[in-house]
Amino acid sequence: MGTQLSLPPYWPRNVSWSDAKLDLAQLRKDKLDAKVEIRQVLGKYGERHGIEFDEVSRQMEGYVDNLLDDLFYERENEILDGIPSEVPEDTDQGGW
Repeated sequence: MGTQLSLPPYWPRNVSWSDAKLDLAQLRKDKLDAKVEIRQVLGKYGERHGIEFDEVSRQMEGYVDNLLDDLFYERENEILDGIPSEVPEDTDQGGW
């Protein structure tokens, strides 16, 4: 009982396992923060050049939301793959 087996050579020695739910929450918070910062920049220059706030908002919804979703799509899916489903896989469908 006094012997300790060594890790395989490829095993990361200083690994830190993160919580997928926390990672997902952080990613979504970062996306929201990015939207706020982009809106501030677009609002600033829109105001300077006489572009109405409604137009800035429309562009945010049309382009910036899609841009951020596309940018983080793969990473968000990687995180989601690490979160176990709430529905058990072995559910009985009543013989169907």
